[in-house]
Amino acid sequence: MKFLSISILLILVFLIRSQAQQPPFSPANIILPQLAYSACAWGDFDHDGDLDLALSGAEGNSPVTKIFRNDNGTFTDLQANLLPLHFGSVEWGDYDNDNDLDLLVTGIESLGNPHTIIFKNNNGIFTDSGINLPGVMDGQASWGDLDNDGNLDILLAGSSMAGIFRNNGSGQFININAPLPAIETTMCCWNDYNNDGQSDVMVCGNTGGGMVTKLYKNNHGVFSEVTVAPEPFVGLYGGQAKWADLDNDGDQDLVIAGMDLYVDGYFLIYQNDGYDHFTKFDNNSANLLNPSIDLGDFDGDGLADIVLMGTISGCGGAAVTRLLKNTGNVTFADVSTLLPGYKLGGVTWGDYNNDGYTDLLFTGLDAYETPKTELFLNNLGNIGVFTQNTPPTPPQGLEVTMEADKAILHWSSASDAQTPKNALTYNICMGTMPDSHDVLSPLASRFTGNRAVTAPGNASSDTSWVISGIPTGTYYFSVQTIDNGFMPGSFSSPLMFNFTPMGIALNEASTFGISPNPCQNRLLIHVGDPADFDSKILIVNNFGQTYYQGCNPGAIDVSAWPKGIYLVQKSGPKGTTSVKLIRN
Repeated sequence: MKFLSISILLILVFLIRSQAQQPPFSPANIILPQLAYSACAWGDFDHDGDLDLALSGAEGNSPVTKIFRNDNGTFTDLQANLLPLHFGSVEWGDYDNDNDLDLLVTGIESLGNPHTIIFKNNNGIFTDSGINLPGVMDGQASWGDLDNDGNLDILLAGSSMAGIFRNNGSGQFININAPLPAIETTMCCWNDYNNDGQSDVMVCGNTGGGMVTKLYKNNHGVFSEVTVAPEPFVGLYGGQAKWADLDNDGDQDLVIAGMDLYVDGYFLIYQNDGYDHFTKFDNNSANLLNPSIDLGDFDGDGLADIVLMGTISGCGGAAVTRLLKNTGNVTFADVSTLLPGYKLGGVTWGDYNNDGYTDLLFTGLDAYETPKTELFLNNLGNIGVFTQNTPPTPPQGLEVTMEADKAILHWSSASDAQTPKNALTYNICMGTMPDSHDVLSPLASRFTGNRAVTAPGNASSDTSWVISGIPTGTYYFSVQTIDNGFMPGSFSSPLMFNFTPMGIALNEASTFGISPNPCQNRLLIHVGDPADFDSKILIVNNFGQTYYQGCNPGAIDVSAWPKGIYLVQKSGPKGTTSVKLIRN
């Protein structure tokens, strides 16, 4: 009996050691195009509940842009006939609010010409939208809502430019002329870093005279550079920047990797302490050249972990992959993964087989300079090492308040068994019917809660959100919770509300107008006729002094203007029109 007990104990010890030594990932042996100088993005474009895949990059000497449908773990080339591009980016989003994922792609084609293309999804058929945007190479384009009108706008940087392009809801994107630097070899992203319910932007890259990393605060559609304390962000290029709540305190922290002026690699974490204060953590052991990163909870403990790939400096350009486990308090530990090294490509988390454990996809050159696209399955959950991630609860206490031309949506915090409450993000669905999404698309199924992308919710970690620019009518909104493993919960029951905007001077869709009027802080410019969207705007006071002159900005910060009467003049193809503005 004693011998049997000892034998059982030895077997248990062996099993525990075997699990502890088991690599967390194993090859999925999925056949995909082998790409370098590449980008990748998961997205459920066909609404069947599993993640499909978009890829762009170089297959040998030939650029490739492809979409692969996930059919229960088997990938099928959609044969979408997309323009082949490499040296760029891919990102899913729903720019026309039809709840079909559209694809935003940047890069250069085989002749070296740069492009930025929106491929519109019409029931699984992808076509070039024909929307004209500046083409960029070695840059990035990203979706975000700059003015909280429910329409996805675009942050675009690369090829010595950077701009924010407003989606007017009619298939046109208009440069708002935000004060962003002209940069190349860039990275850019949206994020509400200060929890004020508005999407701020970050851009990083090479200005030609040095490297910059700059954060711009969104004040009702007007962007201004943030003076970061106690020291400016390190200027970097040729890498990636990502936001996530690493310390679960309710605000977004920054992870950034790239290179400086001297082509030295950096891997930096900036802890968001609030009030524009960021504490820098420098992980020298993770400094790589041309790095790519992604953030996600691979072990189901509710903390955002980091995967990092790139080139080791001074080692003959060897490719490396590292997995950094978040152990809390903005500290990270290296995990032994036995994953191959990759460089000059992309990496992304995603639960491709819906088993509750986050898998990893890589593209790029391996240690032998061979292009690769490889998927690795997260195995440790299946043998009991990790806790399976479970869905968070839906938010409760939905309310709506009105202010001028805005509806302010409110809800209570939710909970989750793995992710702490402060680190949860929220995803809003809003439409003109109880189950519609024609005002704000959640990139998720209103009925099942299944998320179409692997990303935080569209409201970040806020528990209120502003919707502006909507006409008089009846609306419905509901909210779902997203955890740090990007697992969604079910949507809350929709709340109906009636909305009547206040203070709009001229509200006919075909006319020029301003709102609110009288105005104190933010002035909205309404140009109803598409032919006038690029019109010139001039604002002068009673004494003829100019307070604004330029292209149609969409929104202007007037909070610092003296009280009084102003004249707002529009000049465009349809002629010149003026309205009176009262600043009180």
